[in-house]
Amino acid sequence: MDNNQDVRKHDRIQREIVSAFRNIGVEAKQEYAGKGWRADVYVPNNDQPTAFEIQLSPQSLLRTIERQSKYIRDGIIGCWLFENPVTKLTEERPDLPLFYVEDTKDSNLIVNLGDRRKVDLQIFLENFVSNHIQFKPVVKTKTKQLVNLVFYEMECWTCHEKNHVFYVDTPFYSACNAKIRPEEALWESNKMELRPEIIELAQKFIESRKDLDLKLGEIKMRYSHAVGKFYLSFGCYKCDSLFGDFHVMEAKIDIMYETNKLTYQGEIELKEDIELPIPHWCFPDNKQFCDGK
Repeated sequence: MDNNQDVRKHDRIQREIVSAFRNIGVEAKQEYAGKGWRADVYVPNNDQPTAFEIQLSPQSLLRTIERQSKYIRDGIIGCWLFENPVTKLTEERPDLPLFYVEDTKDSNLIVNLGDRRKVDLQIFLENFVSNHIQFKPVVKTKTKQLVNLVFYEMECWTCHEKNHVFYVDTPFYSACNAKIRPEEALWESNKMELRPEIIELAQKFIESRKDLDLKLGEIKMRYSHAVGKFYLSFGCYKCDSLFGDFHVMEAKIDIMYETNKLTYQGEIELKEDIELPIPHWCFPDNKQFCDGK
């Protein structure tokens, strides 16, 4: 995009921000100057004055923070709408509301909140100045989750019977649509597949599809001589031999890239929340933020 195109697009975004605020009855001023700063669009908004900065050309993180510090000094929230990723910005920050503005095929403007969601410009603006988009240091799972299970065969190393095991092919999601994948390790009992809600979902599918003749052994604590401890594991439905995590993982990798997999999708309700320290600007659908506030 040449400089003239940048200028035209910049002006267009300014006008659309001002127009969006006017549509919801909020005062907005274009090219408003303060002490050492000039906002593309300034919203007095009484309790929460906000300056919107549209940044289509490259700007370093250091320069952005320098400009942001003037807004912080004057008690103003500076909200940045970049077109391209900011170099060296490795995670979202509480002192820097920074999002990305995009054009749709229909030439409508949308705002991209990382990989969590994209929303129409007016919806974003209305929620931002209403404090319905807040910075949170953690992500937390919402209670209801849509889960994909993939079933695959494993032969018992002891009796050689054909068994079936499964893995979870989807992440969990927070209320603001952040992907949550808990840390997992071999020979531990914290895997997604071993959560009681997931096991219940798998058993429900097996019961409903007896025609598939799926053979799922009991998932329970078994002792592994290889690692010298008990852990929650898959095992043989016939002889109850433990299916070691390493071999289960190998079989899973073999099936992951096949196109014709046996899958089942169902909804679960998590009995316990999963919380991970992921700082982010939280924009939930139901205004229930990731920290529960």
